[in-house]
Amino acid sequence: MNRTYTIQAFCLALASAWLLASTQIQRPDNWPLAGLYLYWSVRILLEAGLFVAFLELFARLPGAWGQIRWSVVLAALVSLVPFALAVTALDLILGLPELNELVRTSASGAAAGSAQPGGQTHIGSFLLEIVYLSDNHLVLCALLSIPLFFQSMKLGARDTAPETAPLVDVLEQVDPVPTEKHDRESGYQRHLEPPLANPVLRAEAQEHYVRLTTATENRMVLYRFNDIVAELPGDTGMQVHRSHWVAFETMARLVREDGRLWLELTDGERIPVSRKYAEDVRAKVDTLPQEGKRAAN
Repeated sequence: MNRTYTIQAFCLALASAWLLASTQIQRPDNWPLAGLYLYWSVRILLEAGLFVAFLELFARLPGAWGQIRWSVVLAALVSLVPFALAVTALDLILGLPELNELVRTSASGAAAGSAQPGGQTHIGSFLLEIVYLSDNHLVLCALLSIPLFFQSMKLGARDTAPETAPLVDVLEQVDPVPTEKHDRESGYQRHLEPPLANPVLRAEAQEHYVRLTTATENRMVLYRFNDIVAELPGDTGMQVHRSHWVAFETMARLVREDGRLWLELTDGERIPVSRKYAEDVRAKVDTLPQEGKRAAN
C-alpha cells in the first residue's frame, strides 16, 4: 500500500470524525466532550480501514474490474455490511440507543399487526441500520477516493484515462526515501530487493509487470513500462516496440520475416520492431561494429 495514500486517508477520516463530533448537538448522558470525539474517531477510522482494506483487495482483480472506478465502487458497497456490524456491536457495548430504538419500533409495529418471532424483528432492525448508515458510509468512501484519482493523474497515464487506470499501479507506488542509497537508485530499483546489480539489457512489458533482464539475472517488477523506459539511460539503449526496450550492446542485426521486422540480438533472441521505431532502430544497427553483425550470422 502506498504510504502517501495511507496517510492521506487517515487524515481525511480523522478530520471527518472530528467534524461529525463538533456538529453533534446532543451527546449521551454523562459523556464528556473528549469521549464524543474519541467515539467518532474510532467509528470513522474503523469505517475507513474497512474501505481501504477492500480497496486493496479489489485492486488485484484482473482486467476492467481492477480499474480505479470499479474498485472504489465495489469496496464502498462491500465494506458497508461489515461496517454496519461493527458499529452496531460498538453501540450495543457502549449502551447507545440507536439500534435499541429501532428494535423497539419494529417490535411495536409487529405487535400492532401480526406476531413475529423476535429474531426477525432484530434482522429487520439491522437492515434499517444499514440503510441509515449508507449515506454516511458512501460519502466517506467518496472522500477517501479523491486522493487516488489525483495520484493516478500524477502517475502519468498517457494512454489511459485516470478513472480507468489500474488501481494497483496507484497503490503500489513507492514513496521516495530521502537516503543517499535511494537517491542513487532510479525509481524502478526501489521496487526491487535487492536492487539489480548489473545494467539492464532488456525490458519487456507483461500486463502490469515489466520483465528486466541483465547479464546475470531475470527479474519481474510491478511498474509502468513507459516509466521504466523514461528512467533507463538513453545513451545505452532504446525502445524498439511498445512493449520492448533493448540495450545497444545486445543488438546484432535486423531481420524481415513474413512481412514483419525483427531485431536479432547477440544471444539469438528476436524482438519485434514497431513501424514507429523502425527507422531509428535501422539507423542504430547500421552504426554497430562489424564484428557484432558477423557474430549474428
